[in-house]
Parts: sequence; structure tokens; C-alpha cells
Amino acid sequence: MRRKFSIVAVLALTLLALVGGPVSAQSRSVFWRTWDVVIDEVDTVANEFNVTELYDVEFTGSFRFGSRVITKTNLTDIRNIRVSQDGRAMVASCSGATGTYCVTENRDEVTITYYFFNPITNGAASFEIEYTVVGAIRIYEGGDQIWWAAIPSEHFGFSIGSSIVRVILPPDYGPREGVDPVVSYGAPTNVSVEGNEITYKTTRQIGGNESLEVRVQFPHNPAAEPPAWQADFDSQRAFEENVQPIINLCVGVLALALAIGGPLTIYTIYQRKGRDPKIGPVPEYLTEPPSELPPAVVGSLLDERADVRDVMSTIIDLAQRGYIVIEEEQSPGLLGIGRSSEFTFKRTDKPMTGLRAFERRVMQNIFSGKKMERSLSSLKNRFYSVIPKVQDELYDELVKEGLFDAKPSTTRNTWSTIGIILLGLAFVGVFMLGPVVAPLSPMFACLPAAIGLTGLVALIAGQHMPAKTRKGAEEAAKWNAFREYLRNLEKYSDVEDAVVHFSDYLPYAVAFGLDRSWMQKFRRVEYVPIPPWYYPTYMGGPYRRGYIPGTPIGRGATFDGGQGLPGELARAPGGLSMETLSESMSTSMENLSNGLASMLESATRAMTSRPQSASSGTSGRWSGGGSSWSGGGFSGGGSSGGGSSGFG
Repeated sequence: MRRKFSIVAVLALTLLALVGGPVSAQSRSVFWRTWDVVIDEVDTVANEFNVTELYDVEFTGSFRFGSRVITKTNLTDIRNIRVSQDGRAMVASCSGATGTYCVTENRDEVTITYYFFNPITNGAASFEIEYTVVGAIRIYEGGDQIWWAAIPSEHFGFSIGSSIVRVILPPDYGPREGVDPVVSYGAPTNVSVEGNEITYKTTRQIGGNESLEVRVQFPHNPAAEPPAWQADFDSQRAFEENVQPIINLCVGVLALALAIGGPLTIYTIYQRKGRDPKIGPVPEYLTEPPSELPPAVVGSLLDERADVRDVMSTIIDLAQRGYIVIEEEQSPGLLGIGRSSEFTFKRTDKPMTGLRAFERRVMQNIFSGKKMERSLSSLKNRFYSVIPKVQDELYDELVKEGLFDAKPSTTRNTWSTIGIILLGLAFVGVFMLGPVVAPLSPMFACLPAAIGLTGLVALIAGQHMPAKTRKGAEEAAKWNAFREYLRNLEKYSDVEDAVVHFSDYLPYAVAFGLDRSWMQKFRRVEYVPIPPWYYPTYMGGPYRRGYIPGTPIGRGATFDGGQGLPGELARAPGGLSMETLSESMSTSMENLSNGLASMLESATRAMTSRPQSASSGTSGRWSGGGSSWSGGGFSGGGSSGGGSSGFG
């Protein structure tokens, strides 16, 4: 047992060594114990000074080269670059050999890559990078200035233990107390001035993303000439210090006014024109339709939208009113499993005079030409094009009936257009005008944001802007009461007593989106009359031969028990008697709800289906010192140099 444990332990340790070894080798870090900088040999006439960067670096892991990038911000040139390691000078060469350094530059920066004499693994080394900076001294009559980024913010997240930055000015050019300010920015420092030497000492460790900039002013040299970039710099500085704050204030106030005023204006318009009139009390429920409005008009009135279900309710309503008969044939499924249904619309003999425009359009597009019957499947990929026209005519009907002053669709489209235009202006402001006006004021970005906010509010609020007339509000309240009755029939009425209205109220249930629940309510009723317009041929009896198009609509299997005859007619054994037919119908009532629901779902799918469009195929879619500066301070930044430093 001990032996097995020992073997497992050895294997585990071996695996850990194999897996952990490479991970440890890949874990590398750098810690600058010190990063000191000396700025000396300042020549204001030639406008140049030397910079010496001294690193004492501790490495964890393996390293073989270092990199220093110096940006050319607010200076003319970087020259006379020299690099040494541990007091040993490196050779200028871009061969990549050990003990060499390579200098490359472009318009924006100078890159110094230096290769160690030997790779360093878990060790330490000191480095010295020296160079001459040309054209970085700012020349003003009140005092010349050096503003230098001694430690850039980019040192790849590694910390610096401490830093001392010394600026050694020419003799007799030390800062004048109370006249020439001396400050630092970034990591906190203690500043001391002794004659012409200024020393900045950090008071704590410098974080991985912290920088240290030093700025010193000293007496002006009349022989000195400003660098070429200073005129534009001072002009931009004067603008940003004197003019830009005013622009920022004005733009900010305007943007705030738009951000608040725009949505507030839209809200005010909604309160005045987008809300329905208040009306008096209305009963909690109504047991019958409060007016003769067609179901599709009622459905569009209540939610202020002409939906597909409103179109479907029109078909059922037309059938209920005697214009259409819907015939259902059933056939066994594959291998006798289940059954499938085929639905056919058949025209009755009732003339279409008096139909409303949207009703006439539905009829004409179901029975196109002189057709008297049409299978539901033949409407697939065809009838969808008619629906938008029917919906538009429903909106017209709402206005004709005095329920709205303007078509709800037109009101929504108007506000949607306003919203899209405002969002478009915001887009243009950000992506096209932004780069042009951003230098004038960063606050300009707030303007398109405020416009975009107003546009978004317009898009959202616009969907609620359609407002009913007083008549429309009253009608809606009454029809909501009727809808409440249909929704909670068991609460307000005896279901068996309401069975006589099963077919009458079905079109309204469809328009209200209650058709399935309405039919469910009658599942337990012993006898529910089959709608006269529904012909389930599979039930046999009077439905067996189907409906003959163009004939008067019959009452189907609504029997009178032989009333009017002197007696019951004799039938041969096994024949279809009134009793057996009634029992068959009563049994079939259990399936009536499913049949009608299937018909409505099939009709909705078929009439809204669209032909698939052809596709060519694509791969995917979609900082001590004085209190002021001669020549002016620059609140937005503006040191020379900068860049980054790291090792690899």
C-alpha cells in the first residue's frame, strides 16, 4: 500500500513539474528599484538640453532587451542617443546583436531598442539612456520654461520604487522666488531649489500606470528664439484657456436645454393631444355588443392598431353574417396515425352590397374573379400582400366612424419620421461634424447626444400619440366592458345560458385575442350548436356532402326534432336517425373547439405566409512653486517628451 502511494506521489510531482515549469517560465515581471532623470547642459540660445535616464531594474524571469519610446510632442528633434548597461557602453547597430542598440524614428516618435550583453534571468541590472532634446524650451519674455515628461505613464503596468529628477540650469539662471514657478504633475514629489539646481523626489512608490512630469521657469534669455511649434501651441493654449471655456459653457447649456426641453416638449404634446378624452362611468361588464361596429374595427379601436387578428376576425364575421362558409375535410395521417384537415372557403348567395371597403377587399381577394370557392392552401404566399391594404382601410374606417380625428398609423408614422430624422442628425453630428468641431470644444459631443435623446423619446412616445375622439373613447370603454364579459364569462353569466351566443361572439373573441379561451369555456357544455357557416364534412349527416357554393346557407345540424311532421319518419335498420345524429353531434362538440382553433391557426399561417426570396449566399450576416506662469499655464497638458519604456 505504501509503495503504491509513493509511486502516485512521484507521478503527481513529476506531472506538476512538467506542467508548472513552463507556466513559471512564462511568468515575468519588472520592478524599477529607481528611475532617475537628469536634465542638464541647458542652452536656451540653441534651444536644447541633455536628458539622462538612469534605471536600476530588478527582473523576474528571462529578459534579453529593453525598449524606450520618446514621443516628439512639443519638441523639434531627439539627437545624440547613447545607451549603456552597468556602466558599459553599447554599440549603435540595428543588427539585433547583444550589446547593441537600434534607433528608429518617424514623424511622431523615436524608438530605442537595446539588447543586453547577456540575457538576464531573475537578476538585476542598471541602464543609462542619454540623449539631446532640441526645440523643447519654451521662450517667453516673462521667463523661459522646460516642461518635461521624465517618466511616461506607459511602463507596462510595472511599479517604480522611487525617482529623483534633477534639472540643472545654467549659472545665474536659477528660478526667481515668487516669480518663477516650479511644479510637478503626476506622482507626488517634494521639490527643492538650490540656486540653479532643482530637485524633485517622489514621496512614495510610483504606480504601474503613473507618470511624472516636471516643469520649471527661469529668467528669460533675450537671445533665445522660440521653437517653430510654440506659436501654434500658444495660440491653441490661449484659445483653450480663454475662449474654449465660454464655448463649452454655451454648448453645455444648449445641450442641456435640448436634452430637457426636447423630451419635455414631446411630453407636453402628449398630455395635450395624445391622451384620450375623459369620459363618465362605464359598467364593469356588458353582456352583449354595445354597438354594431364590426369586430375588426373594434379590435383596431381598443389597441389603436389594425392587427392580423383583426383581419382574421373579419373572415369569421363575414361567415357569421352569411357571406362565407368554411368547410373542413379530414383525412387519416400517414400509416393511419392522426388526422389532417383541409379547409375550403365557399361563397354563399348573399350579395356583397353594403359591405365596408375592408370587408369587400377581403371577399374579393379570397374569391378573386368569379370564383365561388377557394382552398385555404391556395391562399398561401398570396394573401399576405392584401393584409396591409386591409389594415390601412381599417384605419380609414376608424376615422369615418368618428372614433379618431386622424388615422393612428399616420400619427405614429409622423412621430417615427421625426424620431428617425433627429437620430439621423445625431449620427451626422457624431460621425461627420464631430471630427471638425471637436477641436473647438469637447462639449460639442453633448449636442448630438441631446438630439439623439429627443429622437429616441419621439420614437417611443410617438407609438402612444394616437388619441381617440370623445365618441371613440366612449365606444372603447363600452367595448372594453364587453371584452371583460367574454374574458370572464363564468363570473358574470351561466355558461350554458350563453351557449346561444357562442357563434355570434366568436368574431369579437378573435379580434380581442380571446378566441381560444372563449371556445374552451364551452368544452363541458353538453350541447353547443355548430356555427351555421362551419361545415365539418367528417361528421357525416347533413355535412357529409359538403356545402354547395352559391346556395343559401343552411342551419347545419340545428335540429327541431322533426317539428312540423305528423310523426317521426321510419328508417331502415342501421340508418341515420335524428337521435343517432344528435348523439353524434353532441360527441363531436368535444372536438369543435379544437377544429375551430385549428382552422384559425391554419388560416393565420396561410394568409400571412410569404414566398421565400432568393439568396446568393453569404458567409455571415451580420505634481511646490510660484503661483503663475509667464507666458501662461496650460491646463490641458502640454509637456514635451513622454512615450513608454519596457523590457522583453
